[in-house]
Amino acid sequence: MPRSPFLHVVPPATALGLGALRWWLQGSGNTYTATSKRFFVPDPDLGWVPAASQPVWLGLEVLGILAGVVLGFVAVAFFVRWRERARGKPMKKLRVLGWILAVLPVAIPAWAFASGGRPAGGVDALPSGTTAIPDRGITGSLDAPAGSWVTDSHSTITAHLSAGGESFDARLPVNGRVTLDPRDLRGAIIGAFSAPSAQVDTGISLRSKHAREDYLDAEHHPSIGFDLIRVEATRQDAPDLIAFRADGVVHLLGRDHQVVVGGTLRRGDAAAASRLGVRAAPLLAQADFTLHIKDTALAPDAGDFDRDEIPIHVSLVLIPEEKP
Repeated sequence: MPRSPFLHVVPPATALGLGALRWWLQGSGNTYTATSKRFFVPDPDLGWVPAASQPVWLGLEVLGILAGVVLGFVAVAFFVRWRERARGKPMKKLRVLGWILAVLPVAIPAWAFASGGRPAGGVDALPSGTTAIPDRGITGSLDAPAGSWVTDSHSTITAHLSAGGESFDARLPVNGRVTLDPRDLRGAIIGAFSAPSAQVDTGISLRSKHAREDYLDAEHHPSIGFDLIRVEATRQDAPDLIAFRADGVVHLLGRDHQVVVGGTLRRGDAAAASRLGVRAAPLLAQADFTLHIKDTALAPDAGDFDRDEIPIHVSLVLIPEEKP
């Protein structure tokens, strides 16, 4: 008697079990699979940066596919058993093909496990700012030259989003400049920055494509802008660290949104300049503000999001602008 055709169900069922174990061990509760999962790890200069390791992070949709494969093999096993009983002999070629196809799904969880796990100290989403912003008064100073400071390539803006029961970060590079005198923060401080919509990165290519085309409409609105209007309050928290509160305007999808920004400005030393690969001791800014979807041009799509609030974090590496 030939072996039961239902033995072909064992490999895909094993793949489903291993995939479910991997998903549970990941601890992210993610819906979508990331072939290069992005984590953030602490950095002495930038606060948090993407980790070098980017493992495969299985999502629920892959588990759904594997479950469908298992059910498909169960259905085929019933068919094979019926046909073999009707013919009175085994279907050898179909059984061999079945074994070849049955073992293929095991490669999915094996790939995920082989890619590694969460890096030490890694977090799924960028933590929001924790520094209490000052209420009033301009106090403190930093030992750095006055003038225009421009962004370095390390500068980024990150929006923390919740959609489809999953939280993730949309990250973009930032370009711009700010003019100030760090030794006298009572003077005028103005800045203008922009982020290219087409370069949004959510950590999953298909999701980034949707963000770029369906939400940010990068074709018609190629950039997101931010203008620093005024600094309302500062406080010296350390010899090289200033906490601040400022007013700004965000330019998003053809609309302007006034926001209150809180954060820190720190004078980097020579070691920081060396780590970042910049030519001069930088100013390092970490800032946070919030947008409300219902107040933006994204309001018609508000139902796609789990929360109305979008926390925004900005990390800037500023270096003195070179004179022409």
